[in-house]
Amino acid sequence: MLGTSYALPVQERDLYKTYDGYRVIRIFPRNQEEIQYLHGLAERLCEVMKSPLYPGGPMDVMCSTNKTNEFKSILNKRGMEIEEIIENMGSLIRSIETKKRRNSRKEKKAKMNWDDYQRYETIVIWMKKTAKENPSFIKLIKMGRSVEGRGIFGLKIGNSPLGTETRAVWIDGGIHAREWIAISTSTYIIKKLIDTFSSEQTSDPVIQSVDWYIAPLLNPDGYEYTHTNKRLWRKNRREPPVGDKKNCYGVDLNRNFGTTGFGIGASTRTCSEVYWGTAENSEPETKAAEKTILKYKNNIRVYITFHSYGQSWLTSWGYTSDLPEDYDKLYTLARRGADASELVNPKREYIVGAGGAALYLAGGATDDWAKIEAEIPYSYTVELPTKKSFVVDPAEIIPIGEELWAAMREMAIEAANTPLGKDKRLKEVKA
Repeated sequence: MLGTSYALPVQERDLYKTYDGYRVIRIFPRNQEEIQYLHGLAERLCEVMKSPLYPGGPMDVMCSTNKTNEFKSILNKRGMEIEEIIENMGSLIRSIETKKRRNSRKEKKAKMNWDDYQRYETIVIWMKKTAKENPSFIKLIKMGRSVEGRGIFGLKIGNSPLGTETRAVWIDGGIHAREWIAISTSTYIIKKLIDTFSSEQTSDPVIQSVDWYIAPLLNPDGYEYTHTNKRLWRKNRREPPVGDKKNCYGVDLNRNFGTTGFGIGASTRTCSEVYWGTAENSEPETKAAEKTILKYKNNIRVYITFHSYGQSWLTSWGYTSDLPEDYDKLYTLARRGADASELVNPKREYIVGAGGAALYLAGGATDDWAKIEAEIPYSYTVELPTKKSFVVDPAEIIPIGEELWAAMREMAIEAANTPLGKDKRLKEVKA
């Protein structure tokens, strides 16, 4: 609940990781064998920041000072093309992020804006206030609570012109803690929707033809931890399993959803960034998202989960390199969304394609779950700009928000014209 003081484990209190000397190396693997090799090597020496988004695409790995030379030497011996894209991650973080985020006392005085990245309490207070001030078209959804007890909230925005027959778009963000721009983009779209629904001057019949469900922060514990301790933390804050000698915290929530492909591209190692948890749907954050989406699944026609980084619209499937039978329709709508964004910013180019086609597969993710288990016709992972780092200059929050807001109009058009219920064109894929 708001105002609660969340205690960190003793060994992690008052420790802020600076990332000084950490370098990001970009590698260009030539085939699936090299991708798999790099993931294994990185788990041992460094950390994967970004897997390839398409065959032949780059892979980014972050290494500490004492591991960089060893990692580079191994790759050079294998004749792999590499380049250093970030010389010092610590310097990059300090250059574009303010000190105020680490001061919880100042957090209580913060007001919602998109000139900077906001903390959990600021976002939740704003969501509650927004719903209270606009009861005619906004409803606050209490989705559940996190491992550490923080509330997970969503907003339903819309006037339901067709009542229970109204189609809807679902958007979520922040399932990976370090992807701050995903949270800011989600809240920016909420802001734009409020403007659209609250004023005749800014109304838009297309946007208002559907309902909008938006859960901007699915991993609140991890997100707060990125502000106080480790900026590049990815997982939730689940305590280590009993008997775990490594004492590693956290589950990758985007590998924890129980669906076809669970476990593919994930790890049983608790210290891994893609640790899948003790079982399918083991985490309260996962359960909260599943429960809420399933409640409204008959109306939700388009599912979108915001991530970073990579600048791409990824379609099903993520757990296999095989394409779904309705890939053409998925691709077409994603391309429309990407094109709409590029019209706002012609300098930005978004890749469109299937998530698993890059040869490195990821099962147990929200997008596959939404299409298979919730039977939502259109399901996408949108990797937001930039193409270089999770650390995005706050000056980019509004420009990126405007790009994705333009894409949402295309999503609304398709959602409004898609029949309710299970997509008849999707064959049963469950084992």
